[in-house]
Amino acid sequence: EGERGWEYRATYDPDSEGLAQRFHYQQALNGELRWRAVAQVRKTDDSDVDLDYLRGEIVWQVTPDDQKYQSGFRFEGRYRFNDRPGDITVHWANQWKHIDYWTMRFIVGATQQIGNDPADGLQIQTRASAMTSLSYGPKIGLELFSEYGSTSDWLDANEQEHEFGPVAVWKLNEDWNLYSGALFGLTDASADSQLRFRLSKGF
Repeated sequence: EGERGWEYRATYDPDSEGLAQRFHYQQALNGELRWRAVAQVRKTDDSDVDLDYLRGEIVWQVTPDDQKYQSGFRFEGRYRFNDRPGDITVHWANQWKHIDYWTMRFIVGATQQIGNDPADGLQIQTRASAMTSLSYGPKIGLELFSEYGSTSDWLDANEQEHEFGPVAVWKLNEDWNLYSGALFGLTDASADSQLRFRLSKGF
């Protein structure tokens, strides 16, 4: 209830020198629903800030606020530029708080491409994280991002993308937070490494 804020994100791949930058604004409609608008630009051969996609999101919190386990859904619609297919995604999000001072999250998502030359089947992905707060310092933790292929073309293990790495989040003041992290590929199909940064402000 009452949440609103904006965030800047950047992801850099040292091997390819690829850079993606994202901006979003979000605002709660009530204690159960929150919307978000997202725009992303990326570095291409033509431009360092080529418009990549626009996306709209709705998050629906299903469980009540006063319990340690939380569950909800995120619904996304994305429009990609340069004649690439768009997509519709549904995420099922789960969170467990204060388990020996740790907060754990697990998300599974299914994506259906639409528009120009879409892929067959539902593309399946998962995300997981474990975070804890230091007594004097940032929140620290680990994150795992996985993509398995689609329901019509499930990939072999080494063809799947699995990336894992550490993260730290600093609270700069009451309104500002700085996130930094790195991901490292666990399979041949994954990027070797990525550096990730976020700057967010709440209102």
